[in-house]
Amino acid sequence: MTAAADIGAIRDWLDASSPARVRAPMGGEWIWPAPFAALLPVDPDAPAGPQVDLSDLSEGGMVFVCPQGQLSAPFADDRLSRAVAGLPSLVERVRHLFGHRLGVELPDVLTLALSSPSQSVVDVLTGEGLGDLDLAAVAVLAVPLWALPVVDRPTVAALCRHP
Repeated sequence: MTAAADIGAIRDWLDASSPARVRAPMGGEWIWPAPFAALLPVDPDAPAGPQVDLSDLSEGGMVFVCPQGQLSAPFADDRLSRAVAGLPSLVERVRHLFGHRLGVELPDVLTLALSSPSQSVVDVLTGEGLGDLDLAAVAVLAVPLWALPVVDRPTVAALCRHP
């Protein structure tokens, strides 16, 4: 599989794992809760922070960034501000997704932690000795740690350690 196909499988899994519309409390209108996680494409050579607007990310919301070419269009970016009611905690969602990445349900992906908005995906890859990685062949999910609650950052960064 190509990196784009692998990220497509992750996107499809996230879509299937995201809650469908639910009725508002006390009946009434339908609402669309936050997605299990959103995916946003970024230029892998440029700092990630200026490329993604996470100002509307709800508390407990989860976003991954992927190199452009692996993801052609954002997934669930229109639901970033929605409440995460009914979803597992942010850490549990990351643990669940990354725990399946080496299983049969999802393709293998390289997971990275971006600790600063000034970092690019390539900066982190280079820092880990993977600067020559072929991004057309290896799928990458990067977590923008700066967008997460401070208390969750160490745990999520540890979950990003790739084998």
